[in-house]
Amino acid sequence: MRSNITKLYLLNLLSGIVFWYPIEKLFLQDIHVNAFGVSVNAVIFLTIQIIFDVPSGILADKWNRKYVLVLAMLALAVGSIVGGVSTNLLVYLIATTLVGAFVVLTSGTFQAVMYDSLRDLKDQTHYDKHQGRASALFLAGLGFSSLAGGYIAELFDYRVTYFATAVIMIVAMIIAVTLKEPKAHKEINDKKLFEHVRFSLQKIKASQLLMQLALLLAALNILRGAQNEYAGLYFIALGLGAIPIGYATAFKWLASSIGQLVAPKIGRRALWYAPLFFVAFTLFSFIESLWSLVFFFAASFLYAVVANQAEAAVQDITPSEIRATTLSLLSFASNSLLIPLGLLFGWLALESVFIAYLMISTIGGIYLFIWFTKGHRLFARVHKRAESSPAPPSIGSELS
Repeated sequence: MRSNITKLYLLNLLSGIVFWYPIEKLFLQDIHVNAFGVSVNAVIFLTIQIIFDVPSGILADKWNRKYVLVLAMLALAVGSIVGGVSTNLLVYLIATTLVGAFVVLTSGTFQAVMYDSLRDLKDQTHYDKHQGRASALFLAGLGFSSLAGGYIAELFDYRVTYFATAVIMIVAMIIAVTLKEPKAHKEINDKKLFEHVRFSLQKIKASQLLMQLALLLAALNILRGAQNEYAGLYFIALGLGAIPIGYATAFKWLASSIGQLVAPKIGRRALWYAPLFFVAFTLFSFIESLWSLVFFFAASFLYAVVANQAEAAVQDITPSEIRATTLSLLSFASNSLLIPLGLLFGWLALESVFIAYLMISTIGGIYLFIWFTKGHRLFARVHKRAESSPAPPSIGSELS
């Protein structure tokens, strides 16, 4: 099973090598898609996640998870090819749909396979360290491909970045096939789809800790989703071209990668730093100059630190048979809110991307009220319990 961990590291790295990511908005402009069209594309992407996020999580829980990952790599490979041959928004939306399928199929699945593989090795208490490394490799892949993608687009053509990505995903598919299904994962066939979802929701509502973690992750993911999805428009508004955008995107992923590596060293007290992320997000939305990049990269770093520990805490208190489903439900919540917010963002971005980001930052302000009234006290108890006990799974029962 130790080989699974190594393969998951490699798969995370390869999954992040998406050469077209940094130049996507420039490519869309090249095929005559305006800011609102970019927003429509983002909304379609989120809609796919909303519709299929929870079913895909259930599929991962009820089926062999490695085959779910194989399907994910196939979806991104085909989606990249379709994107590369697109000449208008309508065709590009087909590619976006397939890329959305990749996201929903991997959402929670990578983490579930990692946690259960570590359980087989009786090493699950170090999940945050291993998942942090895996996430750092994924972000390193995004950083490398962002930098390389800018140069490929400048030296050759925007479309080449899409076709090169498809080749990488085919290699990832081959590696995914060789994964072993952890013994800790019991494929659940005795619950129907809605019963499975209801069971996961009951687990979330029954635990004060899980409910607070759900609210934190939802708020984090809404702001982070907007930061990632519209980063291209933000960089263009700052006057950056293809290669500078490649560098800026690479730095964004590098900051997140460092955050993932640092998070396990900070431990659960990282949950106390959540307000710093929301403040950094607001500042880069407010400052309309290149100095805003400092806070943009700071927000990327802080998100990775806080989200790593929040997600690890969720894993600690979630049974294997609903692990992927629970994470998918949390993703579903944030994506559902990003649909109307995304349309509003696109409309506001026609006037100013910075105004659009300030609108999104209000979500952070709303969550901070919840954090200061209740969340921080609960997270303080999580940190204290994690420091004194070698068995994180007991945290959930302690605070339910």
